[in-house]
Amino acid sequence: MSQQRLMIYSDGGARGNPGPAAVAFVALNEQGETVKTSTVYIGVHTNNQAEYEALLLALNYAVEAGAVEVACYLDSELVTKQLNGEYAVKDDVLHQYWRKVREIKGCFKKIDFYNVRRSHPQIQRADELVNETLDKQARLKNNSASAPVTKSPEGKTMFVHTSIRTSNMDRAIDFYSRFFGMRLQSRSEIKKTNAEIVFMQDPSGNGCILELTLYRNQKRFIQPDYEERLFDHLGFEVADMDKTLFAMRKENVTVTDEPFKFNEKTTIAFIEDPDGTQIELIERK
Repeated sequence: MSQQRLMIYSDGGARGNPGPAAVAFVALNEQGETVKTSTVYIGVHTNNQAEYEALLLALNYAVEAGAVEVACYLDSELVTKQLNGEYAVKDDVLHQYWRKVREIKGCFKKIDFYNVRRSHPQIQRADELVNETLDKQARLKNNSASAPVTKSPEGKTMFVHTSIRTSNMDRAIDFYSRFFGMRLQSRSEIKKTNAEIVFMQDPSGNGCILELTLYRNQKRFIQPDYEERLFDHLGFEVADMDKTLFAMRKENVTVTDEPFKFNEKTTIAFIEDPDGTQIELIERK
């Protein structure tokens, strides 16, 4: 049911800074009734990153709910003042989050950001959800640490390959060969499903294998919006970020996120392959 006006209370927290993090929000309608609560574990993030992630989770719900006006309540003074233009966003990673919030603001007729105390009842509800999620994740981690795992004959665990689909096999092989130096290992026809599969790997044979799959009967080939994807992205380490992006731009490769420093030693950027699969470029110094 469409909600004309929503009040959302969001909170994000990390155990460690950065550390394992979770986010949550509580959404109320104009009558003050709770219409939605949600919480998600997001992996290792800083506290400020988690605050932005929590807000984005809430705003995406508000879009789905058809809200026209949204009042956003956060206990992070930093994030609130950045969104209201009172503080500059100097951190490159936070700037990416700030940009995402700015983009989603256009979905609403009116949106406001308010800083509230951590003792606010609705913020406390969101905080409880965050901690419940982090506790659950910690239990799962402890259980998995003691559980038996499948091992290779050499006694080592193995992550063998990742698979993505393509609409044009020759184009995909060329893309991953030229820009990432991957070598074609094998190319096979699967008659039962009218498909073709290709395995590629770096020339040394040490890296993870990339499986490209072409289903010839697949007529519709459209990537969903980034926030709606179940598969997130591939990651490739590059020796020189600037040279790599320069070569890609000459070939009209889509650069979705310009380079920014993830930490003191790491710079990352995001591009898309010819079929729209998101790829993270990683340069380490």
